[in-house]
Amino acid sequence: MLHAGKPGLQVRAGRTALKLEAALRTANRTLLRPSAKTVPAAMTRANFGPVVVIHRGSNKMDVFKGTKLWRTFGVATGQSIYPTPLGNWHVVDMQRNPWWRPPDSPWAQGLKPIPPGPGNPLGTRWMGLDAAGVGMHGTPDDASIGYSASHGCIRMHIPDAEWLFNQVRLGTPVFIVAA
Repeated sequence: MLHAGKPGLQVRAGRTALKLEAALRTANRTLLRPSAKTVPAAMTRANFGPVVVIHRGSNKMDVFKGTKLWRTFGVATGQSIYPTPLGNWHVVDMQRNPWWRPPDSPWAQGLKPIPPGPGNPLGTRWMGLDAAGVGMHGTPDDASIGYSASHGCIRMHIPDAEWLFNQVRLGTPVFIVAA
């Protein structure tokens, strides 16, 4: 839920430095309050940016622009043995034409890295989350979209992943919910 922005305080560095210098000169040990002014909220509902909500149970992704629903996509989420983790996450890594590197997991034993290009399981875009080893990415396996078919990642049609990559940025919030 987005709450209304709250005003903040901006320290007036020059005035505060003068107050500090005066207190040091007199060895005054009373409470020193920095000089500050009230400033409006920098982040508001109008300029919040994109928010991604992934519905693991229905294999859908909603992308909001601020508080308004912007786009909905079908996705593939993790199989029951490798579930996509529920929680509040953020985009922490973005790569165009990524390499796929086998994770340290039993299912990937003996697999070799795959360079960018046709057949790369990440498609053309990778948006890694702060959930270890989990990201949103394209897939050449279009038939998996709409199912719980991945090893924990959120798979998308390649054009959808390319669109999303152009909308999100590092720090974009991603909520993965059960429904």
